[in-house]
Amino acid sequence: MPYLRDRVFVLKNEPFREHDARIVMYGREHGKLVAVARGMRRMGAKQLGHLEPLSQADVMVAVGQSFDKLAVAQAVEPRVGLRDDLGAMAVLGPLSHLIESLTREGVADVSIYELLQESSDLWRSTDQLPSPERGRLILAAASLRLLDALGEAPDFDAIEQGDMPEGVMTLLRFMRLRPLRDLLAITAPSTLFVATSAVIETAVERTPLATRLHGAATIYALLA
Repeated sequence: MPYLRDRVFVLKNEPFREHDARIVMYGREHGKLVAVARGMRRMGAKQLGHLEPLSQADVMVAVGQSFDKLAVAQAVEPRVGLRDDLGAMAVLGPLSHLIESLTREGVADVSIYELLQESSDLWRSTDQLPSPERGRLILAAASLRLLDALGEAPDFDAIEQGDMPEGVMTLLRFMRLRPLRDLLAITAPSTLFVATSAVIETAVERTPLATRLHGAATIYALLA
C-alpha cells in the first residue's frame, strides 16, 4: 500500500460513519488531501487533538482503493488559543472554506500552503482585535492571493478606474504586493476598506463555488 507524507493545514474535519472522521487538508507537497481517520470520534482517540480545523500537522496517508486513510498525524507547534482568537477564526475559517471549495485533489501549489501559513502567523504579530472592516479587508486580500494562484482573479487593471470608488485600485495593488500583516497597520477610511473588499468578494462569487461562502457575515458576527 503506497503512503503519502506531508505537512498540512486541516481545512475541515467532519463525521464519517459512526466513529470515523473525514479530514480535508492542504499539504505543502501534495496539495489538497482527503482521508478518513478511523476511530477518531471515539473518546480518547490518539489523533483527536491533532486534527482540529485550522491546525497544522505532519501526516502519513495510506492510499486506498475506495478512500485514503490517515495512518499517522502529529500536530506541529500547537497554537494554544488559536481557535479562541476571534481575529484568526474570522479570517482563517472562511479562507479554509474557500480553499477547500476551489482546489482539486492531487494538484499542489506551495503558494497556497504558504498563504495558509502566512494567514495563521499573522495573529502572532498583534494582540489587538481588528475592526470588522479591517478583518474583512484581510480576508479579501487572502482571497485575492488565492484567486491569483488559481488563475481565477479578474484583470483589475483592465477595468475603467472610473468604475471603482477612488482609492480602490491603489489598495488592490497594495494588497497584491504586500504581506498580510501590513494590512494591520495601514490607515484609510473604513469606507475604502469596505469598497475594496466588496470588489474582491464579487470576484470570488463568480468562481465555481460548490457552496455559498459567508466570509463577510462571519467576520461581522465575530468582530462587531
